[in-house]
Amino acid sequence: MASEKNENSGKNEKQDKTLGMLRGRFKILLMNPLPHMDSGNNKAYAVDDLQNSSAVLYALISEPGTPHREELAQRLTARSAPGMVELHSHGLVSFGPADIRYVFVFDLPVHGRVFSSETGPLSEQDVLNKIVPRVLDTILDFAEREESHRAIRADNLFYMDDNHLGLVLGECVTSPAGSLQPDIYEPLESANSMEYGRGNATVMADIYALGVLIVHLLGGVLPGAGRSRSELYAAKLQHGSYAVLVPKIPASTRVGFLLAGLLNDDPTRRWNVEVLRRWRDGVYERPRPGFGDRRAPGPIVFEEIEYVSPRLLAMALCRRPSQGYVMLENGKLESWVKNSLNDKEAGAQFAEVVSRARNTSRGLRRNEIQAISRAAAILDRQGSLWYRDVTFSRGGMNGLIAYAFQVGGSIKNTLAEILESGLLLDIIYSESGKRSGERKRGEGWMKLGVATECFSFMEKKEQVGFGLERCLYELNPTISCLSTSLGGCHVKDTVQLMDVLEHLALKNNGKIKPYDRHIAAFIAARSKRLFKSVQEVANEKEGTVEHVYRLINLFARMQNMMSPSPKPGMCLWVGELIKPSINSIHSDIRREYVKSKYDQVKESGSIEKILKAVDLKNNLRRDAEEYEQAIKSFVAVENSIGALEGGREYRKRAAQKYGQWIASVISISALLASMGLSYMYFV
Repeated sequence: MASEKNENSGKNEKQDKTLGMLRGRFKILLMNPLPHMDSGNNKAYAVDDLQNSSAVLYALISEPGTPHREELAQRLTARSAPGMVELHSHGLVSFGPADIRYVFVFDLPVHGRVFSSETGPLSEQDVLNKIVPRVLDTILDFAEREESHRAIRADNLFYMDDNHLGLVLGECVTSPAGSLQPDIYEPLESANSMEYGRGNATVMADIYALGVLIVHLLGGVLPGAGRSRSELYAAKLQHGSYAVLVPKIPASTRVGFLLAGLLNDDPTRRWNVEVLRRWRDGVYERPRPGFGDRRAPGPIVFEEIEYVSPRLLAMALCRRPSQGYVMLENGKLESWVKNSLNDKEAGAQFAEVVSRARNTSRGLRRNEIQAISRAAAILDRQGSLWYRDVTFSRGGMNGLIAYAFQVGGSIKNTLAEILESGLLLDIIYSESGKRSGERKRGEGWMKLGVATECFSFMEKKEQVGFGLERCLYELNPTISCLSTSLGGCHVKDTVQLMDVLEHLALKNNGKIKPYDRHIAAFIAARSKRLFKSVQEVANEKEGTVEHVYRLINLFARMQNMMSPSPKPGMCLWVGELIKPSINSIHSDIRREYVKSKYDQVKESGSIEKILKAVDLKNNLRRDAEEYEQAIKSFVAVENSIGALEGGREYRKRAAQKYGQWIASVISISALLASMGLSYMYFV
């Protein structure tokens, strides 16, 4: 006993050493939080490097509902970017059997941020000679990788040493691209998008953000503070980013030229990577000025306001869809686009939008909103999609749908409506077919095939394994399963899902709920081989024997294919699941027989063996047949007894009648004999 106890304590000690450990090297210290390094919803903690005691590191633990940039993280781990805090490692870390989290480990900037609102503005010399060249190193490196940083902002600049020479940009992988940026840092392509719906964009968004960063550092305050996202977007469209931002700061000619190049609202006229390289090398070029949105030679009046900017008009129409639909339906919008903007193709598209709205059986209000969203997408081919209370840019749907599941409410309903109505699919199809040559691959809303799949998932939204949950996991391959049954544990794939469910089932003696809408959608999205089994479960009515059988069969397949080790906990869950069905068996002998079969195989830890041994469907069928036969036999016996009991009474009545008949015959015979004798006597 003593040796057994020592062996168990040794195992526990070994297990405890692995808890909180990433790659067997980085120990995450949950007892030592670093709130000043938190990043969005992701919390920061100190880290011990077991292989390098002099390293000063910190960890960011990913919130389960927050998607991270997995591919970019892999590339930065393999090869760090100059001018950026180094990402040493990332992956799943176990803090307990059902406490698994996704962790990123970075160098800790021990000397704090470069800028804060309390310190005030920085000098032009520091900004242009120290900060801009360092940030440019990162931008140029990301451009070579065909990636975008999307987190270039003042509060994400740090000093790595006390002499302020080691300046770096902070991390950009633990949250959706651009989601932590202040609105003012976003170019027109995403300036009107909700934070989580901004998308990866391109390096041109980083170049624009660099321009805003310079303004922020030189001015000492966040540009545009106190103005809403829509107000900033409208101001940029009307006056241009340069005019909105630069006059508010002291800027030399050199700074003015640089900002004019960086803040051009037309991405094709904004300074690109090559121009920035030359600028860094001391070759200065006169930038081409930008003036916000393009201008039409003739205005169009909407709600008593004249508009010459198509994108400003698009925003106004989306705010007042019913009034906008009147303008769309009466042909004024089509005429203005054809004549003032000289865009015949757009005019034809407006006519198609009106025709479709008239021929759709949905409610008038919904038709108007969808028609205006389509019209706005035609007027603003580079900007965000606006629908009801939701705006998101190209490539931003994945992050926004994750955000919707975090906050709930109307945004989930709105996204569901966008996907199930075919609105997004129609816009993607229209743009991919008619304007595919104008954009590089990957700059659209999403791939047409993915949009088509989401549309089909929403058509089956009532079925478990489909609907908005399925779209969430298909669009966000790095997001954890959000089922409440998992208690916030970061479950990345079906193998881990089975392991966590096994622990929870064993802990709760099988009394768990291992299957809901989130788990079903997660399984279907993460393992295509199990999709048919998920579909089979969805096709059966919950609570029926067939549904129970299909559900057990699904987990049996998962165990065999994904995690073949014994699962005694899940076998206990199977026992709890089939208990009502077993108890419904009428035959005492068969009921005890089925229970004994379950008891014999449950210790094996194999769900499939339980399924075969118990043979629930067959036993229930045979019990039903036997019960029906027993009922028939019982009825037959009852009828026979009734017949026998009824026959005795019948014979009694018959005897009485027969006796009465005999008496009548005898009486008549006697009467006839008497009459005959009388006749003979008198004759």
